[in-house]
Amino acid sequence: MAFFGSAKTHGSKSFTSRTTFFLYTVMFLGTCVEGWSYYYSNNTMNWQDARTWCQKYYTDMVAIQNQEEIAYINDILPKMERYYWIGIRKVNNTWTWVGTNKPLTAAATNWAKNEPNNGKTGKKVNRNEDCVEMYVKRETETGKWNDERCTKMKTALCYTAACTNDACEHGECVETINNHHCECFEGFYGDRCEHAVQCKRDEVTIPPKANVNCSHKHGDYSYDSTCQYSCEEGYQPSTPRPIVCTASGNWSEQPPSCQLVQCRKLSAPDRGSMECSAPLGPSSYQSNCVFSCEEGYEMVESLSNTLQCGATGRWNDSRPFCVAVQCPDLQQPENGVVSCGEDPDMRFSYGNSCSFSCAPGYRLLGSSMVTCTSTAAWSERMPRCEAITCQKPEGAHLLTECSDPYNTLQPGSMCHFSCQTGFTLQGRPIVQCSEEGEWDVAIPTCTALQCPPPLAPMSGQIRCEEPSRSLVASAGAPHPLGSVCTFSCDEGHELRGVYDMECTQSGQWSSPLPTCTAVKCPSLEAPANGGINCSDAGLVYNSQCSFTCDQHHSLHGHEVVTCDRHGNWTGETPECQESEKVLLTPTVVGAMTGGAISLSALSLAAWLIKRLKLKGNKFELNSNSEMDSSTQVYRNSIDSLI
Repeated sequence: MAFFGSAKTHGSKSFTSRTTFFLYTVMFLGTCVEGWSYYYSNNTMNWQDARTWCQKYYTDMVAIQNQEEIAYINDILPKMERYYWIGIRKVNNTWTWVGTNKPLTAAATNWAKNEPNNGKTGKKVNRNEDCVEMYVKRETETGKWNDERCTKMKTALCYTAACTNDACEHGECVETINNHHCECFEGFYGDRCEHAVQCKRDEVTIPPKANVNCSHKHGDYSYDSTCQYSCEEGYQPSTPRPIVCTASGNWSEQPPSCQLVQCRKLSAPDRGSMECSAPLGPSSYQSNCVFSCEEGYEMVESLSNTLQCGATGRWNDSRPFCVAVQCPDLQQPENGVVSCGEDPDMRFSYGNSCSFSCAPGYRLLGSSMVTCTSTAAWSERMPRCEAITCQKPEGAHLLTECSDPYNTLQPGSMCHFSCQTGFTLQGRPIVQCSEEGEWDVAIPTCTALQCPPPLAPMSGQIRCEEPSRSLVASAGAPHPLGSVCTFSCDEGHELRGVYDMECTQSGQWSSPLPTCTAVKCPSLEAPANGGINCSDAGLVYNSQCSFTCDQHHSLHGHEVVTCDRHGNWTGETPECQESEKVLLTPTVVGAMTGGAISLSALSLAAWLIKRLKLKGNKFELNSNSEMDSSTQVYRNSIDSLI
């Protein structure tokens, strides 16, 4: 199929065939203008094929952008009614220019009446009319647009652009009907946008402790040149952004200054302290802070206790925290309970105390309270709960009967006691185990049955012997069963009662205690013509009775008698005899005076008789015969003297 057309010139456009292409260059207002050409196909095709055909042989499908271009195309095309596909299509429900994908502006539209209608004609609704055709050489609404299904067969309308890829260096080539020109991008100027805007090089200064590195895309210190500032270690620029040469020929901002790097201010942790050194300034680069915790607390969330402010403005580690040291978890004791407070996070922490208690019937062995120390150890060993029991009641000769076995004598258990034969119970016979595991009273004891210590009778003696060892019991001590005590009386006394007695199984003596009574002598009567005087009216052992005679009577017999140990007097009652009368005749007197020797002999005889009588009162006479013979001797002597 042949294609026809001609080159556009001076306000008019011509169409050439595919094989013949004419390009004219003319002078318009002193400017060299390159034109562009329109083309159409002889065959009809769908919209997509039409665009493919245009792109293959020409630049693209015509994308009409103003009324002037529409009128021009309608004027130069062949004088025949025809419908042409143009480069407008619905994308995402929006009419869009092909190639640029720019939405169709309201000012550029040239829709026919009641178009676009998306196929709404009468009662029929034919949707999917997403492509645009243009009426050419039509009697009505010539040059107008209509939306149509893209599968319809229409004539392709193409163009060849006059702008080449290198027409503008830093701009966009804009084509018009009779001309094209370069619209420069920001920061460029010149016919072909070949020049870049320049900034002042001397405005790129280097502040103290800073370095600068500039990069240039379009020439030294020209548009879009960037200068990035950096600072020595420990310093940072006041603004991190580079300065940029703008389209106005000015730098985007002033060069930054280098400021000392600052780290965030630190504070001492709770329950801890912090000491910092800052050679360059507080909380600045190279500052060091050393942390420590109080006793019983340890640091967490930090690998070291020392933090350093680095060149990046960050501390080399997280600020530490001081938390209470933790003691090992406590387990509930068997048959008991442990209580450590209400806060579950602090139960086993430093300083916290836990108390222990036991279930009823159990006692706590160990400390009732433990405290978590700074060494993360509990202050005491863990206690345990032991069943409360009373100890087995034991004692010599003690017989026991309890309500429960000996190894389970729990509170409330009772024990009854008695003693073996020969022993007696000392204490309460029934005891009960208390809630504290103690017997409510002391355990009774068994003591051997004994008889009370017997007393020796007055004027007598006692001698006791134990049955096992035959030892003489000490005076005043009780006597064991089977002991035998014998009694005796002092001289002159006789025993009244048993001679001996035994300590029986009942702890009583077999007989009452005997007594010792003094031996009694028979009564005495005073001699005739005389009197008697006794030392004891009872006339008992060792009692003495003395006799006297009336005047003109003399005593014949014992003047004194004593009651002996057999109850007998040592002599018989004496007699009082009338005394003989002696007459002193002159002869006698003469004889007496005539001889001094004879008188002296008489006086001596009288004195001896008197002395003998006195001696008789002091000595016990064994018999009357002895006394009588002595008396008779002395009398004969006296008589001879007389």
